[in-house]
Amino acid sequence: MSKFKGFMYGTNRFSIRGFLAAIFRPFMDSPSDAPGVFTASDSKNDVRQWQTLLLGNELSSQCQLERLVFCKCTNGKEHEFLLLHFRHPIQQDAVAILVLDRVPCTDSTESNIGSSRQLMQSSYIDSPLVSPTPARDSIFTTLNSGSTIESYLSRTYEQFNRLSYLDFAASARPSAIQVSVLLSALSTHPSMYNLYQYQCDWYAHTVWVTLKRLFPDCHEMTESGGRSPYLRVKVDEVDSVEVVCKEYHTQWACIENAVEERRRAKETEARQLRMERRTEGRAQRQAEIDQATRDKKEAVKKAEEAARKLEEMRAEWQAEIDQMDRMRAQYGRQVA
Repeated sequence: MSKFKGFMYGTNRFSIRGFLAAIFRPFMDSPSDAPGVFTASDSKNDVRQWQTLLLGNELSSQCQLERLVFCKCTNGKEHEFLLLHFRHPIQQDAVAILVLDRVPCTDSTESNIGSSRQLMQSSYIDSPLVSPTPARDSIFTTLNSGSTIESYLSRTYEQFNRLSYLDFAASARPSAIQVSVLLSALSTHPSMYNLYQYQCDWYAHTVWVTLKRLFPDCHEMTESGGRSPYLRVKVDEVDSVEVVCKEYHTQWACIENAVEERRRAKETEARQLRMERRTEGRAQRQAEIDQATRDKKEAVKKAEEAARKLEEMRAEWQAEIDQMDRMRAQYGRQVA
């Protein structure tokens, strides 16, 4: 593979801009102002926790998914995972690589950022997990540095191949918050890990196919090999894409509605302020001011209602997380 391949995803043309960016990138400060995407240190979060981070920071939610990479370990269990390349909305030359992974929950996955390798090498997987086990779908992010992320990948997965690439057109890239909504929807369909069905292979492939379905303006390229059965067990075809897409649209509509109502409330408030300034000292304009006040109250009411619905949705997510915690604790007691 040409070392200049990464400059222009999905094209064979040489990019001078990409070439210069690659030269000067090591001398530029790496952004760390977008929690959950561009950070100054390592962090690993469940996909629901990751979504909460993005919702709390406008810059984080605006980062765009530029490339998705399908990876497969070449050792032992042939674990599969995804790399997500996000571009910074302001520092256009900055790209953060996040790792998306599904593993069965154990005490080590709860307490150790680098525990995926320990889990994949353990007898916990050597003995097939026929019974459903709580799954942990997580996002790992680190300092925006090629050497840093490569070091993490080497420590965690040892040897692996990048099998396929999915590049999104610049005009139709999913935002980080849209990706988080998809992952949040998928984490409940189902939320259990099962070696013969809902394991890492199923999870990575379902994310891949669902993103292609939701954001079809993309280009897929296969580098080498392909997906293969684990321990001669055939991995089921994606069976949750329709369900996940439907849940995605429901959750995304709720978020869009809340954002739109907040925007309308701000516009109404600004419009009232301008009107008050123009009509200062003019009693005959009182009726217009009163109407603007009523409009503002109505807009604020709608915004509060949208925010309440969003908060209810977050509460439902938290309830699911709490339920997962109780299941993990119960599972731990059964194992003990």
